[in-house]
Amino acid sequence: MLTALLIILSHIFLRGKKATDPSQAQIDAAWQYVNQHDMNREICLLVDYSLPSGCNRLWVWDFTEQHKLFECPVAHGRGKGLTIKSTPKDTAIFSNEPDSWLSSLGHCRIAERYHGHYGVSYRLDGLDDSNSNLRKRNIVLHGYKTVPPKPIFPLPSGRSKGCVMVADKSMAALDSLLQHRSNVLLVCYL
Repeated sequence: MLTALLIILSHIFLRGKKATDPSQAQIDAAWQYVNQHDMNREICLLVDYSLPSGCNRLWVWDFTEQHKLFECPVAHGRGKGLTIKSTPKDTAIFSNEPDSWLSSLGHCRIAERYHGHYGVSYRLDGLDDSNSNLRKRNIVLHGYKTVPPKPIFPLPSGRSKGCVMVADKSMAALDSLLQHRSNVLLVCYL
């Protein structure tokens, strides 16, 4: 019963916006980008920050088979010094500034895999002016317990300090797709 109610509410709140797949325009733009910049042509990760954080808004796209391999919710940065009253919990603000605790938009390269405070993580190299400080800011792809592995919309997921943060279970799935590949594109967009 609760699941059915959440599905109905999600359709009302999203007002018809499809939250199950990245747009064909985003897929085409990612394909063009990987070809122009000699990046991995097997898969890419796409994050649509225009969707609420309780929705699936991170996808792994398979360029070869032209379908999504994986999808999950992803958190966005909460902003240092910002309060719930100054920014509603599911409102994303973006920045490239160090110590802002905000997410960045743009193209990035998924770089080296490492074991850190949050387990298996991947460093990110920003490729645009809008995210050129990702490495300097220690913005990485990692898992964390406050992000749900499945959609919970209309509820929001947890928030990060700017990192691309997914559920621990989702990170394990992403790691299985990424650990034997290099130069994979991640695009964060609105």
